[in-house]
Amino acid sequence: MSDVRILDTVVLRGADADAWTAAWRQDYLPGAVRRGLTLVESWREHVDTDAIAVHTLWKLPGAKAFFGMRAAAGADPAVAAFWADTDALAVRRTRHVGLVDTPEVTA
Repeated sequence: MSDVRILDTVVLRGADADAWTAAWRQDYLPGAVRRGLTLVESWREHVDTDAIAVHTLWKLPGAKAFFGMRAAAGADPAVAAFWADTDALAVRRTRHVGLVDTPEVTA
């Protein structure tokens, strides 16, 4: 079985990072979970004297779940609004998507 892993990275000015992270937790995260995303981990990294990268690693149980999530996100205007607001603040953002083979566990 293969899981889909998604790594989102948003680079923000240091002064914007805390407010953006709070908005992400309040406005984006609950909907992402409803769309089937499981948060694996999230971390910050200083990438410049006044820039912070916020990395978020998600997983989904396969390609069918990934495309279902994408359809649900596309139908939700709140998702587009969140990312438009993010783009107004962000220095840059990226999303990397890949498959990870997970071994099947048998008892």
